[in-house]
Amino acid sequence: MKSIGTLLRKPRRRIVGLMSGTSADGVDAALLDIETLGSGPDAGSLTWELIDFLTFPYEAAVREEVLAVQQSQDEVLPRLTRLHFVLGNLFSDAVESLCQDAGTPLDSVDVVASHGQTVSHFPRVHGGTSASTLQIGEPSVLAQRLGLPVISNFRSRDVVAGGTGAPLVPLVDYLLFADPDRSRIALNVGGIANMTAMRAGCNRNEVVAFDTGPGNMVMDAAISVLSKGERCVDEGGALARKGKPDQELLESLLADSYFKKAPPKAAGREQFGLAFTNAFLEKSAEAGLSDPAILSTATWFTAKSVWEAYRRFVQPGFEVQELIVSGGGAHNVALLEYLSQSFEGIRVVTSDYYGLDVDAKEAAAFALLGHLSLNGEAGNIPAVTGASEPVILGTLTPGDRLS
Repeated sequence: MKSIGTLLRKPRRRIVGLMSGTSADGVDAALLDIETLGSGPDAGSLTWELIDFLTFPYEAAVREEVLAVQQSQDEVLPRLTRLHFVLGNLFSDAVESLCQDAGTPLDSVDVVASHGQTVSHFPRVHGGTSASTLQIGEPSVLAQRLGLPVISNFRSRDVVAGGTGAPLVPLVDYLLFADPDRSRIALNVGGIANMTAMRAGCNRNEVVAFDTGPGNMVMDAAISVLSKGERCVDEGGALARKGKPDQELLESLLADSYFKKAPPKAAGREQFGLAFTNAFLEKSAEAGLSDPAILSTATWFTAKSVWEAYRRFVQPGFEVQELIVSGGGAHNVALLEYLSQSFEGIRVVTSDYYGLDVDAKEAAAFALLGHLSLNGEAGNIPAVTGASEPVILGTLTPGDRLS
């Protein structure tokens, strides 16, 4: 029997981190051993080992339901409630599959750290009358089925403290990649792209981080429309590499007001979702662009928006020597090439180079954030999210093996 007190006192924990991003194509599950060395959330204060990682895809019907709930106003509450528990069961399946794949007994896991599935995100900085965010995937389902404690609802505390609730990964980027001699950017390209810029020798409060804009979101939506739903991703950026971007259209996309807004800032489907993509495709049709040209333009749009974010909000303070790319976008060869061309003279590598699977990055990050929460340590960086203060993230749901 494991008590909460025992769990909180353990310096070494085995944690499963779960993440389902704005692409809503499945849940990423990462199994980590994490040990605290000394005290304080500074670089070098913990060690970690990624034991295993898997992606547990959503069935097409589940993905369609997630996207429909995000976009539809009809019968939302009944659908949302059902989906809240459906995802809780799917997340539980992912944990069981991960442990089986890793050859790790389920009862050797100390806690599950579940980000959940974001279906609505309206932090105050987006102009809403009240700040709010909602991630679903009922943690009680995981706790009951798995018999394990679950940390969930990571973003709400930061939003309540006046922050954007995103990005939350920058503290983890700092812990993993900050270097005393080299300035780096950790760039995660999921549905939305976010960067964490770390000057050589910086402390956590000097990190510059924010959502740069679209990651895979516009590219994926565009190819889905162009292929009439037969494809949901431009595998490896193969189609984009066959085309050339339309420079005039690219410049018009980069003129969006989001890119000029200074951090802290966070983006989602509210800014770069289906409505944005449809407008982009309409302009592409008016310009008579081929499918490869459309995908090339969309891919360059992501790369250039990342470069512009660096130029506007990082480079005035310091220049980086290395760009470390993770997330699904790290598989897009065209995007990596475009980033390398944009960041000329700066080394571009993927997180695989440092032993962290590009697909495991965000799930691993929430395992690490869960570890910090159990230590009673803040998981946000106020300078990044705009929160009024550092806060401990997440809600703990006990498992049935706790006494």
